[in-house]
Amino acid sequence: MNIIFVSNSMARPKTVSLSLLLLAVSFLSLVPAALIWAFIVPHGVQEHQGQGVKTLLPTTLKFVSATEQEHIDALAMQLGEIQAKVMRLDALGARLSTLAGVKESEADVLPPGRGGPAVDAYGMSEQELKEKLAELVQDIDVRSDKLSMLEALMLQQRLKANTLPSTMPTNVSYNSSSYGWRVDPFSGQMAFHEGLDFVAESGTPVYASAGGIVTASEQTSDYGRIVKIDHGSGLETRYAHASELLVKAGDRVERGQLIARVGSTGRSTGAHLHFEVRLNGAALDPRKYLQSMK
Repeated sequence: MNIIFVSNSMARPKTVSLSLLLLAVSFLSLVPAALIWAFIVPHGVQEHQGQGVKTLLPTTLKFVSATEQEHIDALAMQLGEIQAKVMRLDALGARLSTLAGVKESEADVLPPGRGGPAVDAYGMSEQELKEKLAELVQDIDVRSDKLSMLEALMLQQRLKANTLPSTMPTNVSYNSSSYGWRVDPFSGQMAFHEGLDFVAESGTPVYASAGGIVTASEQTSDYGRIVKIDHGSGLETRYAHASELLVKAGDRVERGQLIARVGSTGRSTGAHLHFEVRLNGAALDPRKYLQSMK
């Protein structure tokens, strides 16, 4: 079948075949569908077609690449090395506790040991590594506090030992029966002798039995030439009958420092050192303080 179009401007009619007409109608019917596809359907759908399964997974799930896992494993190895150093720090703390006289259990004193077969070993995740690091930081803080306490305790002990008259004031023996009641060599009466006598040749060095401040370096009628040293907390030592005084009042002296020389000045029958230990003015038995008993 043919359709004939007639136009006033045309001198003759034009004929269109049926097949061509059907093709034109089909083309026109596809135009609205194309417009709908362009304006209604979202762009980029094809880009997400391959990600449909991933969108169903939890958003917190993170895929770690092989390189990232190797980095985490390297950090985990460093974490193990730090833990080993912390254990050595524990062993040092245990030894310091022993030196400081702090009682610890046997498990605390013995260096910790670790070992054995690795069963079901696996690489830690980033979150597990963070948790382990947080625990390690907390452990280090606890150990640091403990070592600081031990340091303070040992410092106190060292200061205490340095200020206690625990070393011999001269390199000779003392008369072990000289402290206490005895017959006075001048009067023949019973009298209390408040110190120890170290019999030595005149000029023998006299040393400070402990560190402190010289409060007196003078000549008296009974003690002769005497040095007095204040060690704090009311503790004092006296070094009497010296032939020569080598320090003056106000000097700070250390344990074992040369302060005088043995003599026989004052109320004395011969060359010797008269050594006293006093607490708040009261005489104490020096033998309870001296470490060496010759």
